[in-house]
Amino acid sequence: MKTGKYVGLAFLGGGFLILIVYGIYNLIKKISGIDPVIFIALIVIIFGIVLLLVSTAMERKSEELEKIRKEDLRP
Repeated sequence: MKTGKYVGLAFLGGGFLILIVYGIYNLIKKISGIDPVIFIALIVIIFGIVLLLVSTAMERKSEELEKIRKEDLRP
């Protein structure tokens, strides 16, 4: 069940990301002299960093919950 949930969230996030990047691509193409491909690459790198930070925070939280559960089981 968890795998399906994560796949669904990945597709949802990916769809939003594609729409946002496409909008920013067109905006940058009209406004600035920055190469849109370079700009998209920078956005993907920033998105990757944010994703790593979120996954690290989720992992820490799950480890803390496991420690609490083990402590509660002791007599």
